[in-house]
Amino acid sequence: MTIPGRRLWSVATFVILAGVVMLLFASRHRSLSLPDRGSLRDANVLLITIDTLRADRLGAYGGRVPTPTVDGLAGRGLRFTHAYAHVPMTLPSHASILTGLTPPGHGVRNNGSFTLAASHPTLAAMLKSAGYRTGAFVGSFVLDARFGLNQGFDVYDDYYGEETGLLDFGFVQRRAPEVLRAAEQFILSQPPTYFAWVHLFDPHAPYDAPVHSIDDPYDNEIAYTDAQLGAFLHRLGAAGALDRTLIVVTADHGEGLGDHGEDTHGLFAYDSTLHVPLIVSGPGIPAGVSDAWVSHVDVVPTVMDLLGLEVPGPVQGQSLVARGDRDRPIYFEALDANLTRNWAPLTGLIAGGWKYIELPIPELYDLASDRGETENRAQQDQTRTRTMAVQLKEASRTLEALAAATPAPSDPDAAARLRALGYTSSALPPGARKSLYTEDDDPKRLVDLNRTYTRGLELAAAGQYPKALALLDRAIARRSDFASAYTAAAAIFIQTGRPPEAVARLEAARRLGLDTPEITERLGAALLAAGQPDRVVEILEPFAKSERASADARNTLAVAYAQTRRSDRARVLFEAIVATDPSAAGTWNNLGLLELHGGRREAATTAFRRAVAADPRYGPAWEGLGAALLDRDREQAIAAWIKAVDLMPNAFDTLFNVGMVLADSPEPKRALPYLRRFVDTAPRDRYARDIERVRSVMGKIERGSR
Repeated sequence: MTIPGRRLWSVATFVILAGVVMLLFASRHRSLSLPDRGSLRDANVLLITIDTLRADRLGAYGGRVPTPTVDGLAGRGLRFTHAYAHVPMTLPSHASILTGLTPPGHGVRNNGSFTLAASHPTLAAMLKSAGYRTGAFVGSFVLDARFGLNQGFDVYDDYYGEETGLLDFGFVQRRAPEVLRAAEQFILSQPPTYFAWVHLFDPHAPYDAPVHSIDDPYDNEIAYTDAQLGAFLHRLGAAGALDRTLIVVTADHGEGLGDHGEDTHGLFAYDSTLHVPLIVSGPGIPAGVSDAWVSHVDVVPTVMDLLGLEVPGPVQGQSLVARGDRDRPIYFEALDANLTRNWAPLTGLIAGGWKYIELPIPELYDLASDRGETENRAQQDQTRTRTMAVQLKEASRTLEALAAATPAPSDPDAAARLRALGYTSSALPPGARKSLYTEDDDPKRLVDLNRTYTRGLELAAAGQYPKALALLDRAIARRSDFASAYTAAAAIFIQTGRPPEAVARLEAARRLGLDTPEITERLGAALLAAGQPDRVVEILEPFAKSERASADARNTLAVAYAQTRRSDRARVLFEAIVATDPSAAGTWNNLGLLELHGGRREAATTAFRRAVAADPRYGPAWEGLGAALLDRDREQAIAAWIKAVDLMPNAFDTLFNVGMVLADSPEPKRALPYLRRFVDTAPRDRYARDIERVRSVMGKIERGSR
């Protein structure tokens, strides 16, 4: 397969091209289907999932955004107009794409607090057993390997940096060029045949694409992503790596953008977040449009059917190669607010062109005449409402029958990184959830509260802490059981040097019975920041023995052990954490500090080296490595410290050390840039004496150089 258009195109040309593609689509017969089973036997497979992509923004779907790459694939392949996600959340949606199971079937119901069970093989595992080389390249921490989607992949490239603070919004995602560069290296370096999954996170909030071509920030992200994808496919095509390749493009979900009061996604399940693009392109795939009602669970059986391979276990999707029942019901859910906030659970069904949403205030929409879902017909068409409610109950029982076991909760030490992306990972304990929900628990009645909370997180990310706290307090005043609002407020208190207030806020939550793992762990962090390591041990020691305890909680406990002179216990706990997760840069760093403080420099050096290997951008570990090496290898120590000050511009103590050690070296002039930087940037209220000392040293070096 070759990618046409190898010359550069202007944005205007892209817009024209998109319009031409749409005219062609409009003129085609709409009953086309995929070719016969096995027609693409031994073909490469490239699965592209674009995060948070509304179908109606793409040119191929009648949208206004210039997306010539995706439109070109749609123009050369089969575009499905009625494709649906089963859940408007990244992790469970991708679990459905990769397993052919709905969320009740694979058990992953939300981001962050579920892990795909090994009993549910992924498409990668299926293709690997057929001799394929398999690689995944993901753009966000939401799909980190710890959540189980790495099953069957020879390469699972999920590197975006390891460490974040409580309110640190960095290193939780990576841009399309970095993801695509890694995927390209894998594809070009591997012999046929390959299966590559590329996940592009860019359209997800915040909308801040590095290239500005469209005024609307969300649309600009889509145009940027499409352009990067186009360059990637062009390079692969020029290298012959797309010859005989099946390409599948879809989105995990859409984006609310204010529809029904939802700015982002996850709260509701309207078409703005459930309707997704689905494009299948490759040799022998007819160019046209299908109006079949399809969903994410159809991807696995379709790919396997085109390749002539058997699906090794039961799936809940249907191969789109077979004609089959095109109007079978499509199950969906949006349970984040129920699992994390105790709001009413949202489930529903699409059947015969109608959508039923089960909530305390039920909803029914005729999608054929009301694509915007503006007229709730549940009351005026009560017969259809009752019929679809019964269908939903029957479907839920059937779908859950395939779930071998309840997936184990993932480590909530991911909470900071998920919160940085707008998600709450800590689920309420099952016993804390209500058995009966009223209209007051319906998300439609709470949409303003949702906006208050998410706006509070945005303000916290921007450093506007008083305004953020005011909004979080408003959320707690309205719903005293809003656990994630407590932890977010506590994070602000810790970040701003007010840990006693964080302790008070979290203890108030616990008195209300909000005993989530995240609240317990955040309380440990707050007590540690408040200088109460003994209380940390008292609270976290019994908790750390439970299955709900994360690596983060055990790390906090180990630090408390170290601070209370129980070094042996601290070492055992740190070593246990890194044995389970060798990429835990922060824990390796803590172990290094423990060994350095105890005079075990060799062990400290090893730990710091493991930390920077796990995350080369983790500045504190470079600081520690420099300190551990100083007495034995001064040049390597200086190099480590220089790396640290490059990563952390405000690491003034290390900047001072670099300058002074170099000043005492055989080439003292090397010290001058660092000494000058220290004089120019170090806070005078803290470093007045050091600044004067540095100036004196600089004078001596300059005089000696003349």
